[in-house]
Amino acid sequence: MSNLIRRARWFLSTTEGLLLVVTAWDALIIAFLSTLSEPMSFLGLQERLGIVLDDAGRVGRIIMLYHALAVPFVAALVYFVLDLLPFDPKIPRIVRPTITVGYMLSSAGGIGFAYLGGGWIAHGFFLVGLSLVFYAGVVLCVGLWPFGERFSWERTAFWLTALLTLISAAIGGAAGAYFGNGFSAFLAEDILRTEHNLGQRAIIAHLHIMLTLIDVMLLLIIARTFRLRGRAYRAALRLTLAGSVVTALATWSVMFYENAHKIINVGVLMLLPAAAIVAFQGFSRLARDCPRCLLRDPVRFGMLFELLFVNLVVTGPGVYIAINLDTYRQPAYLEVERTIAVGHWHVLATLSAVIALFLVTDRLDVRGRLRQLVGWGTLGGSTLAFVFVQFYMFRRPDQDTGWTKPFFNAGVGVLTLTLAALVLYQLLKETTRQA
Repeated sequence: MSNLIRRARWFLSTTEGLLLVVTAWDALIIAFLSTLSEPMSFLGLQERLGIVLDDAGRVGRIIMLYHALAVPFVAALVYFVLDLLPFDPKIPRIVRPTITVGYMLSSAGGIGFAYLGGGWIAHGFFLVGLSLVFYAGVVLCVGLWPFGERFSWERTAFWLTALLTLISAAIGGAAGAYFGNGFSAFLAEDILRTEHNLGQRAIIAHLHIMLTLIDVMLLLIIARTFRLRGRAYRAALRLTLAGSVVTALATWSVMFYENAHKIINVGVLMLLPAAAIVAFQGFSRLARDCPRCLLRDPVRFGMLFELLFVNLVVTGPGVYIAINLDTYRQPAYLEVERTIAVGHWHVLATLSAVIALFLVTDRLDVRGRLRQLVGWGTLGGSTLAFVFVQFYMFRRPDQDTGWTKPFFNAGVGVLTLTLAALVLYQLLKETTRQA
């Protein structure tokens, strides 16, 4: 019994243990839901478990699924921030258990409500969990306050990102409070060409800015992990601060003036060079510390590579659509536009998850063959998926791009198996060590 308590304490009190648990948590959700997907329908798991996936509840299930995966992801970012920055000892002590219980309740409640027939009690757990996560975010934001005796651009960037995230989460919560009271659930890709009401614009603003701020936090965590310094890094931090504020304000303004989305591009144009500076400084640090190790450490190489690769599979295609918007708004391109709208942000979200997986692998100090397997498997699988999904999305209305599916499905499969290998090996290793 004492061994069990000691193992549980390690998993729930150390940064390594918490990161391993949250990674395993998301991996289990992905593994479970993948068995309900079309490629795995031959298993018949849906019928065996008595899960009813009716069309009427499809939109609600997808919304719950997004939150069930995203909230633990945000918790992982908080663990990194607590680990990388100096804090009052009381802050981690309060934030860690609060956000851990919060993401578990919200994630389990969301999946239980959407897929397992948990009813409104499960939905209540979902809401309680979100409330705990928000409270933990407020405490973290207070602890990040940068305007003390010694000013730091880096800490200011972390604080501001946390503050903007809290405001953006509150916008989503405020809109969500009206579900069922004259406001129906919807997916943004289903209302591309319709006039939007205030609630819909609020949800669209929420989902766009939350993903952007998650990526900003990942950028800051990578820079802190490589311990970047110097004039170029300070310039990157200032660009990050300005870009985050402009992007957030413009995105929030969409709720009241939809043409404000054009200003979002101004903020993005500040964030992109900031990411490039961090990437090139990181590569320089890798090459300086070990000239022969640049490609021998696929984990650290991979997280920097993705900061640049995102321009090829997300930024570039997005600019292309903006330039050719008149073409993609033609009636014949309705399904193509919808496919691009879905795929575009899914690629960005998955790429963000890939970076997070690299960070977790590095923080767990995975070495040897497993590090090579996780590094090159994640990098190879995700690159294969991201490249071929572009050919699937950008097609003519009469063009069949079904030939691309085996390629990006294979990429996703390799990525999933790599994640499973990391989680299973590390869980076994740490459980054995704690024994």
